[in-house]
Amino acid sequence: MENTEQTRTGLTESNVPTKKATSISEEDSKRITAIRFLLIVFVIFIHNNLNADDAIYYHLNFSEPAVITWIKYLICSLLGGATVPLFFLFAGFLQFSKDDSYPILLKKRAKNLLVPYVLWTLLGVLAFFIGQSIPRLSSFFQNPGNIVRDWNTLDWVNLFWSHDKGLPLVMQLWFVRDLMVLILLSPILKLLARKVPALVLTAMLLGFLNGLPLGFGTALFFYMAGFFFAEYKISFFKFADKINWISYAVLLSLLLLNHIAFGDKIALHGLGTIIPCLFFLKLSACIIKNNKVFAKAKYLAVFSFFLYAIHAPFLVSFLNKVSYRIIPLHGIGCLVQFLLPVIITVILGTAIGILMKKICPPVFKLLNGSR
Repeated sequence: MENTEQTRTGLTESNVPTKKATSISEEDSKRITAIRFLLIVFVIFIHNNLNADDAIYYHLNFSEPAVITWIKYLICSLLGGATVPLFFLFAGFLQFSKDDSYPILLKKRAKNLLVPYVLWTLLGVLAFFIGQSIPRLSSFFQNPGNIVRDWNTLDWVNLFWSHDKGLPLVMQLWFVRDLMVLILLSPILKLLARKVPALVLTAMLLGFLNGLPLGFGTALFFYMAGFFFAEYKISFFKFADKINWISYAVLLSLLLLNHIAFGDKIALHGLGTIIPCLFFLKLSACIIKNNKVFAKAKYLAVFSFFLYAIHAPFLVSFLNKVSYRIIPLHGIGCLVQFLLPVIITVILGTAIGILMKKICPPVFKLLNGSR
């Protein structure tokens, strides 16, 4: 088990800076660790969220009660919407707090990000090829864009950048892709943020509210928010702690009611992301107060990136398609189908990571980005 000072940033950091090298407090380090695995679980829920459009695509008899739709919206869109932004925030905050030289930073990130990014993408190719080659499994791999034998040179290149709808082949790795781009640009971003902070803050806000291609609006906003928190030594945890639990319950309820009543007619994109982020930041304080709970969260945090990488298309994507065939997709069955594949994925994915770490540590280390 690593010391608290060596906790990694969400999906990406391999080392939290020591007290000598950074101003990150031990409590902040613990609180980041406390919610890492939990955030990944919410990511998996997002990727198992069957909706009416999906049902039409898969020719499913789907009838979901409104209350279940609202529950799924709360989990996937509200709470789940905070997951990736928080990982960008943690990545930027820890990187700029430590402030490694650019060559050292690139060397670390090649190991933390680039190597697992390439390996998991190639494993995804292998999974699709095997699935398409086995008659009993081939029906699960009928998306024309994923037929390995039909790919041309450009398709192979796009596996790592924009294979389908702006996402790489292993779709969730868009986070890693965007983070690598931001890290490459970080010296320029840092210089601009110090020279013209108002301009950078304005660009961040506009990008966040209006969106940028390939998800860079959210990525830029929260990554550079990490810079400003580190630069001015502001604790986002203390800010989150100032809001009491009743207020969070009211705010989240209002966001949910807004969706129920108005759908997308009244856009609250910024609030709908910021409030859930603050909710999780406050929740981290509750986790670290209980030593037993924090010890479990710290142990599971080691496997958070592995679970993040393996869950799609290797586990949840397969399990949810199986669930479509065996679970009636109406009434309470819709909730069962929403929960069961995620539970199995979390247990199975984590178990695979634990076994691999014990049986073949070098392979686990490569796939886990040397975490």
